[in-house]
Amino acid sequence: MAGRLTIWGAGQLLTGFFGNTAEPPPVFYLALIRNVPPTPYLSGTELDEPDPTDNPDYARVAIPNNFDNWANDSQPQEIYNTQVASFITATTEWGMINYWALCNAIEAGFCLIVGALEEPTFITIGDQAVFEEGDLSVSLGPFFLADEA
Repeated sequence: MAGRLTIWGAGQLLTGFFGNTAEPPPVFYLALIRNVPPTPYLSGTELDEPDPTDNPDYARVAIPNNFDNWANDSQPQEIYNTQVASFITATTEWGMINYWALCNAIEAGFCLIVGALEEPTFITIGDQAVFEEGDLSVSLGPFFLADEA
């Protein structure tokens, strides 16, 4: 389920690397998104997450930003999750889940990375959304390659 950087995520990456004016978030918050595809410009308040009024059991899942949870051993330009990320078992119907986002806050905040599920799933009472190791990834590129003469 490869994701892509958002405009805000790219800005955080660049300003953290150049000028050291931004620090990476100590924790990412994994959000489930229903039907409205996330764009690189959406904030965390604009995501089509299960509605807290109808789904008080839904909450984003915290994923600490450390080497225990993220790796890039296969390709230097790709990062992926190394631990299972499990939502609580639903006690209400969350609906069709098509997308995901990594945000910087448990509610609202900014989206850093957004992606589509390979297999959208309908979450109903008694279901549990689970992201296995390697399910969340983001790659950078394409990269500059010199023309062959």
